[in-house]
Order: sequence, then structure tokens, then C-alpha cells
Amino acid sequence: MTVSSNFTRWLTEVCRAAAQIDFGHSFYDETCEPAVDSDRVALLREQLEQQVFFRRLMEMTCVEVMRVPVMSVTDDQSIGRALALLNKQRIKLLPVIDARARLIGVVTRADLQPLHPSVRQGAVERSAIEAAERERRRSPVRSVMSTEVTTVNAATKVAEVIPRFTARGHHHIPVVLDDAELVGMLTQSDIVAIMCRGKAV
Repeated sequence: MTVSSNFTRWLTEVCRAAAQIDFGHSFYDETCEPAVDSDRVALLREQLEQQVFFRRLMEMTCVEVMRVPVMSVTDDQSIGRALALLNKQRIKLLPVIDARARLIGVVTRADLQPLHPSVRQGAVERSAIEAAERERRRSPVRSVMSTEVTTVNAATKVAEVIPRFTARGHHHIPVVLDDAELVGMLTQSDIVAIMCRGKAV
């Protein structure tokens, strides 16, 4: 099962738990017999604690769960430097910022992916491609970055952000202040990890 399908399933559970908390319900049937054994009581308590946790999650803001510090590059840094940073940090996306740390774009591994000469090409052709790749890596990040970026304000509630991950297929959403200053990164895996902590209560 993919991360996205797990994420959607957990989102459904979060919404159901939050709704049940609103109405004072538990995951178990309220009509169960009053005489229950200790294991049953423990299960009920565990489910209630999970509901409380999920309800709390819905009230949290991005600034409480975002990843900091954020790895980023400036638009005048080279493609080679950005690619090396992606490889070193084992991440898939880098925000691009200006001199005032304001977000102006993003680059992904696909944007920075090096050229790959075909094994069927001759030595001269391969050499020409390798030379072109060396030159390309000296180019500034601004030449390949995407400027249409989905962002979220640091004060936004997590409950409002989760649908963006599920509906639009985002895996990384930069977190900014009102003036577009980059302050964090919210990832799908971070949200999943938080939900897993709730399951482990």
C-alpha cells in the first residue's frame, strides 16, 4: 500500500475521531454491557486517548508541526550545488529564496536531474554531452526553478492543510509568514509520523 493511500486512510480516521469527540462518542458501541473486563476497559481508554490526540492534531497549526531548519538555496546558486545538497540531505525538493529569505520558487530532483548519455552513442557524442552537463551544472538555479509554488501560512491549522496533500498530490509544502519569508517545511511523511504517534498513545 502506498504512502498516499495510508495517508488518506489515516485522514479519514482523524476526521471520524474528531467528529466523535464533538458528540462525546467513542469508537465502541455505547450500548455495550456495563460489566466489562479489564481488557475491555483498557481498549476503551486507549481509543479515547487516540480520539483526544487526533482532536488536538486538528487544532494544531503548521508552526507546531513543521520541519525546521529548512534546507534551501538562493536563485543565484548553481544547479550543481543544489543537486549536491539534495543528494546529501536525501530530500526531493529545495525551496529557492532571495536575499531576505523570502520564497521565490522551488526546484525538484527532476528539475536538476543530470543529462544521461545513451550507451549506444559514440565516444565523441558522449564527450559532448558530458561537457554540456558540466556547463549546465554551472548555470544558476533560477534557470530551472518553478515559480508557481503552493505554500501555507505558519498560522494555518493542520486540519486545513491535510486536504491539500490528499487532493492535489503534494508531498512537500513550504511554510511561510505573511511576507513570504520561508520558516519551515511541512511534508506528508511528517503528518503520517504524527498520526502514528497518536496510534501509539
